[in-house]
Amino acid sequence: MVTGRSAQLCLALLLTSLDVILTATEKSVLTLDPPWIRIFTGENVTLSCSGNNHLQMNSTTKWIHNGTVSEVNSSQLVIVSATVQDSGKYICQKQGLFKSKPVYLNVTQDWLLLQSSADMVLVHGSFDIRCHGWKNWNVRKVIYYRNDHAFNYSYESPVSIREATLNDSGTYHCKAYLRQVKYESDKFRIAVVNAYKCEYYWLQLIFPLLVVILFAVDTGLLISTQEQFKSVLEIQKTGKYKKVETELLT
Repeated sequence: MVTGRSAQLCLALLLTSLDVILTATEKSVLTLDPPWIRIFTGENVTLSCSGNNHLQMNSTTKWIHNGTVSEVNSSQLVIVSATVQDSGKYICQKQGLFKSKPVYLNVTQDWLLLQSSADMVLVHGSFDIRCHGWKNWNVRKVIYYRNDHAFNYSYESPVSIREATLNDSGTYHCKAYLRQVKYESDKFRIAVVNAYKCEYYWLQLIFPLLVVILFAVDTGLLISTQEQFKSVLEIQKTGKYKKVETELLT
């Protein structure tokens, strides 16, 4: 039988292991400032990597750009005067957490650019788009298109799409005037997807949890066996002492 002390130790081991696993299943979060994943050459952008709480704020951060680990290990990666070579997939990882979802940055040269805060959004999520002029020139008479159909005539920028639905998926572009000349941006695909994958999130915990539980049970059995073995030794020693006393008395 497992003693109270053994049970407490098993429980402590189990809770500690569960805490480690739950922390490890949390992902790092990568954000951009400004939030646009499409920018012009020569512009600046700051990539920030955050964790689940303040404990990860000052922890080491690993940055990966197109599969290559960067020498930067701070929580921010600053891109100054971006070039086409800065385009690509960025991933960050705070110490003790999983890697972040990848962010794809596109650095381009053009007169007019349809900027977006994301290329994929969950249903009921949100994203922003903006018609952006080269060298931040002022844009006028902006028209936004989705699947070649005009859906917004805006004098304000950006345009926010909240509570996105599957119907918000599509190819976006914009038309606007820059310095009395009308331009049209290239087209950019934005996908709104169901969050069905999130429903199976806890499946990621099943196998590590089983390992932890088995580890705790095995540890408990080992401790219990040791306790029982000690008890048997004590009984044997006590028995020997009683036998000696009996022989002396007789």
